[in-house]
Amino acid sequence: MSEAFAAAIRRRVDEAAGALRAAEEDGDADAALAAAGGLDEVLRMARAHGVHTGRSPGPAREAPAGRESP
Repeated sequence: MSEAFAAAIRRRVDEAAGALRAAEEDGDADAALAAAGGLDEVLRMARAHGVHTGRSPGPAREAPAGRESP
């Protein structure tokens, strides 16, 4: 695996985490759930290719308090 590939994966993780944070700060539960799914997906890709991201391997987050997932 090239360092450029690993850097691109890490950048995608950072972007996905930022999107999740922004959705949570906006109080948009639907966007937060979508962003959490995107973060989980890129974290799975990182693990599959042995890219260390410094993030936990579990689900990104649960639905914000007071809202149920669809």
